[in-house]
Amino acid sequence: MENIIEKLPAEFVANMKNRLGEQFDSYLLAMQKEPVHGIRLNTLKANKEILQEFSVVDNISYSDNGYVMNSSKIGKHPYHIAGLVYVQEPSSMAAVCSSGLKDEPDKNLAVLDLCAAPGGKSGQIAEILAGKGVLVSNEIENKRAKILQGNIERMGYRNVIITNSSPQTLAKNLPHMFDYVFVDAPCGGEGMFRKDPDTILEWKQERLISNGQRQKEILAEAHKMLKPNGKLIYSTCTFAEEENEQVVDWFVNNFGYSLVLPNKEILSVSVCQSIKEARRFYPHTSIGEGQFVCVMQKDHGPEEFIRSQGLPKMGNSEYKLLNEFIQSNFVINQEIQPAKVGNNICLLTAETKNMLEFLQRVPVLNAGVTAGTIEKGRFIPHNNMFSSFGNCAIQKINFSIDDEQLKKYLHGEQLENNQNFASGYVAVCVNGHAFAGARVSGNSLKNLFPKGLRI
Repeated sequence: MENIIEKLPAEFVANMKNRLGEQFDSYLLAMQKEPVHGIRLNTLKANKEILQEFSVVDNISYSDNGYVMNSSKIGKHPYHIAGLVYVQEPSSMAAVCSSGLKDEPDKNLAVLDLCAAPGGKSGQIAEILAGKGVLVSNEIENKRAKILQGNIERMGYRNVIITNSSPQTLAKNLPHMFDYVFVDAPCGGEGMFRKDPDTILEWKQERLISNGQRQKEILAEAHKMLKPNGKLIYSTCTFAEEENEQVVDWFVNNFGYSLVLPNKEILSVSVCQSIKEARRFYPHTSIGEGQFVCVMQKDHGPEEFIRSQGLPKMGNSEYKLLNEFIQSNFVINQEIQPAKVGNNICLLTAETKNMLEFLQRVPVLNAGVTAGTIEKGRFIPHNNMFSSFGNCAIQKINFSIDDEQLKKYLHGEQLENNQNFASGYVAVCVNGHAFAGARVSGNSLKNLFPKGLRI
């Protein structure tokens, strides 16, 4: 492992000495150790039995479904491809675990993850909601938004809307719409120096103030979208007070918020000196990298009601082709409503549909489950249909993890129709977990696995 200590900027070292005092040497020792790797189980698709496939060494005390493992290099494992697990840094799980969301008696909530890429926190939220309510998962940068979209679709969540928008645009369209707003703010990344040493080269003392100003601007827009009495969860992966305590102090004093203690499982983590309700995660005091988490509750205030823009109408032929596709290939017991999102036909829960009606002026990458598109009078299914509803498919083909046919499929090869499937579509499964599809063509199964996901 390279010597990170020698790369640390002198001004950063001085800041940390002042901040940590007698603990500074312990911090330096921790920085010379290997980063801690984490994995999160997708409880909507799998149970703990599948963790036997991974080098899990411990559970994460504050996360019901988070575990420490020896390696993060599992991207080609079939269970990862199937969306059964998600690689996530342990301390980054703390923001959602701190929020109190899992303790809500009714999960029929509206939640916004404002700075969501690559999707770890959004996945945690979606798994807690468990199909109820709606999650809007937003990312302003185009490339990162595509990564977010890929992860959400792979995990198979059914009540998530993925947007690619600025906080300002979202706030204009969604005033006072959310019970929870999560802001994992862009920051200087001081907490990631051990995991990603390249971020050290980007650190500059003079950027701390400008970073803090940017974070204040984001929080000001987040405030507009939160309902009275709603919770705003602010997190960063940095240590600087200019990006953490000072930002929170400014926000609470200017917008009328109360600080809330995180869940009891988080209380053992270091408490910030100036804000007793906030929590700090250091490499030498907790599992994982650096993190700051603060939960704030909005005081009573007026709500602004706006009228939804409605949804584009689907044509009769589109309805007919969609219904024929679903009835011929799936048995879905959940109530779903189809809607057009760009060129795609999506299947929505009632709450997802209601939220989408306010987002017609916002770039939406996906809503609910993308069922497919219609091309030249034919319905062409999207992989999201199989990753979300594959277990509801009438026809399934199942492979073990080490099956050579599965390896061929993941490489993009077509399979033989040895089981004499009828014409239509087949859900492809690994040990009973559906994640993709194939089209029956005589004696062959045409591979529908997206090229970007193939190994």
